Amino acid sequence: MKRQGWWLFLALALPVGAEETAKSNLVAGAKEPTVVTAERMQADYLHNLGTLEGNVLVVDPRITVRADKMVVFYAGREDTNALRGVQRIVAEGGVVIMQAERKATSEHAEYVATDGKVVLTGSPVLTGREGTVSGTKITFWRDTEKMEVEASSRLVIYPEEQRRKSAEEGTSAP
Repeated sequence: MKRQGWWLFLALALPVGAEETAKSNLVAGAKEPTVVTAERMQADYLHNLGTLEGNVLVVDPRITVRADKMVVFYAGREDTNALRGVQRIVAEGGVVIMQAERKATSEHAEYVATDGKVVLTGSPVLTGREGTVSGTKITFWRDTEKMEVEASSRLVIYPEEQRRKSAEEGTSAP
């Protein structure tokens, strides 16, 4: 089996919505790389699996993801040096996903690359300028404004003045 090199592991640990960004960063030498840190990283090329454990932090120009553990399932051929495409990412323990003015927290998150779907479970909360939503399960699609919230849902909508103030300060409303 041909080893892919250390840069492949960066491709294994792509955050939600970062596959194309990381490919262009690695191929075209973009100014802002995707940076992945963890206490332990393990790659199983035979089974197309990457595991990151302990203070996992993925910083991409479009998104930041934190978790205690992240498992990346990818597809690709072991006899090429091409980037392997991410199929699914599972993050566990203290998951925090930050993108633009939105922040999502949960104990478990699963990303499916084929449709850009992110499913948050384990006390999920999604906060943005407009308000906060929580439930038993929150599902959103990374490239759309579509979201579903299941069971025991709660939505808090911030007053217009509070939204305007937080927009001016560059922060999310409380």
